[in-house]
Amino acid sequence: MSYMTMEEQIASHLKFLKQQNFAIEELYVDGGFVRCCAIDQTVDGGEFCYQTQQNQLRNGMVGLATWCRGGGGQTKTHKTYGLSPQRPNIKEVDANAAIDQFEEIKKAEIFWQMSDQTGEAEYLLKKGVGYYGIRFRRTDYGKVAVIPMGNIDGKLLSYQLINPDGTKRFSRNVEIKGLLHMLHKPIGNFPIGLAESYVTAATCFELTGMAMVTAFSANNLKAVGIALRRKYPNNPIIVFGDNDRHLEENTGMRLAHAVKEELGIACCVAVPDFDGYPTLREFSDWNDLVWEIGIKEARLAMRKALDNNQT
Repeated sequence: MSYMTMEEQIASHLKFLKQQNFAIEELYVDGGFVRCCAIDQTVDGGEFCYQTQQNQLRNGMVGLATWCRGGGGQTKTHKTYGLSPQRPNIKEVDANAAIDQFEEIKKAEIFWQMSDQTGEAEYLLKKGVGYYGIRFRRTDYGKVAVIPMGNIDGKLLSYQLINPDGTKRFSRNVEIKGLLHMLHKPIGNFPIGLAESYVTAATCFELTGMAMVTAFSANNLKAVGIALRRKYPNNPIIVFGDNDRHLEENTGMRLAHAVKEELGIACCVAVPDFDGYPTLREFSDWNDLVWEIGIKEARLAMRKALDNNQT
């Protein structure tokens, strides 16, 4: 791995873009996506675009990374590593890890920007829930939902795909701990709802009208709950947990109550009651209950669950 001055890095990225047929004489850094003409074009056709950003790594090194889309819609990347006069003994393994993380985040941003703002998602249609701050893709599997995953301040860091059969896929090499998707921003000091999945969060939003957040997994509930409490200290938090009676250990209920134990005051848990139903996965979350007893009765059941678990 070779280390360059900033001037050498800029020259390297200009050369890279020209090799990709970009008609460019000056490199814009940290300026968002830039649309360009191809060398053999006189008018910008919208197909050629690039983005170059600096990355301040943990070891003090500053690098550049460029993502570009050229002819045929192909996306290519180019990255360089800067000198670090403050810390001359650079550990390459740390630099590589940080660059890989940075690169995956940028890929997620490009993926999100190139996803459709309108469309349909087959699994969400099956579950009967709406679309809140998400995007769409058509793949070989069918119509797929793209759920943005960001930090508590709204910075996009990754995404989740929900396939027509309900299977979920995350982008690679991104730590999801603490990442969330907010279906509706909190209003004043009103409660904030927290759920494992997008489907459950959307269901609870439609039942209650309160701001809802998905943590994407039961194991991520506590980290997201802590982030919400720090960001919104005056808003009560309601964890709409899953009732995983079909598992040897009721993971959904245990981890939902773990959030309450961590946050203490102004936090409660509401779990659907499936007493008398088969102990199957199909009878575990609030969306399942809506399909079994209807919206009106599910809303009453939710109110009862909240009344029984207020702090």
